[in-house]
Amino acid sequence: MYIRIRIGQEGEAQALTMASHVASLRGWHPALARAEVSALLPHAQLIRLASRRLVRLEGDLSLSQMQEAVDCASGCQALLFDAIVWDSEEDTSNFIEQMRTYLETYPRSGSVAVRPMKHEGKMAGVSSRDLARKIGGILSLQGYSIDLEAPTHRLGMVLDASAGVIACGWMVGSGDDSEGITSRRATDRPFFKPVSLDPRLARLAVNVASGPREKGATLDLMTGTGGFVLEAALSGRETYGVDLDPLMIEGAQQNLDWAMPASKAQLLLGDATRLPHVLPLDAHHRICGFVLDPPYGRNSQGSLDHAELIQSVLQSARKVAASAADLVLILPIHPFGELPDEALESNASVELLHGEWDDIQSTFTATGWRINQRWVEHVHASLGRLILHATIAPQD
Repeated sequence: MYIRIRIGQEGEAQALTMASHVASLRGWHPALARAEVSALLPHAQLIRLASRRLVRLEGDLSLSQMQEAVDCASGCQALLFDAIVWDSEEDTSNFIEQMRTYLETYPRSGSVAVRPMKHEGKMAGVSSRDLARKIGGILSLQGYSIDLEAPTHRLGMVLDASAGVIACGWMVGSGDDSEGITSRRATDRPFFKPVSLDPRLARLAVNVASGPREKGATLDLMTGTGGFVLEAALSGRETYGVDLDPLMIEGAQQNLDWAMPASKAQLLLGDATRLPHVLPLDAHHRICGFVLDPPYGRNSQGSLDHAELIQSVLQSARKVAASAADLVLILPIHPFGELPDEALESNASVELLHGEWDDIQSTFTATGWRINQRWVEHVHASLGRLILHATIAPQD
């Protein structure tokens, strides 16, 4: 089922009431990817499909908003514009007829190609090659020029074996896993430490915390080697990073110059527990996204234990935050097992490597932050990560 809307000469939607699109997510952590898409497209309602990696988006979204979200995203392969979702219990001839009407309803100018993608293996009884050939034939009959190498537009067709559905629509984003965020490694940087986050998790944390680019600035509260700063800057955001260690600031600047020589991101030597004295005055109350992966073991805050350090940083962040700011905190935990498809239940207990969860929870409440969701990432047999998303709570 899909909704017809009027399309202008350049293919841009002229009326967007109740548009229905589909997000195709990467498989490494769909639960986090859903949170990322929700943050990047805050005006869309996410509706989960039977598939773990397909999400329907309902709401008023322009193609430019969708393109910006995909360009920023770590966990989203592509968005399918006003997609058709076909159930394998139906005959494929019905799907082909729906696609014929779809292509008449949503024309594009320029060359095209069909881009099949498989989720969760091969779908029984359905040939992606045969479907792509039939849809390619429809495109040819409708006068399109087929260019498999460098088309102007791609028609995305996701065959999801786990749910037995096919989602198909004009693609926003390339759908490739072999380039961009998924191909980069922290070890590629000139300044690297073993504790550096994978770029895909760092980018995702920045997006969940910061939302769309126009929302405001991003602050990496304890920069370290600069992983968050790099991802925020590369995604086109106004970016700040703070660290007490001059060596870390110097190394993070090396990484920033290597990755993005013309970046305007600012790395600031200073104490994250005293942000009003560290940040430029014109950045005060404009920080909409905070990201924090605090140091463990010996840290430069001296006698503060980890709960006290986090509390002091959260209090400080509250003083420079925008009125609708968000924060993502990443903490090491004892192995929790694989849980890539769902957020943690609100009452689920976790065993932190450092400190107690109850203390962290109390710290957020005491400093004026509200915990929204938590996820876990399995790292290896002796380590997991807790990824926590919080929103600034209204002041009395």
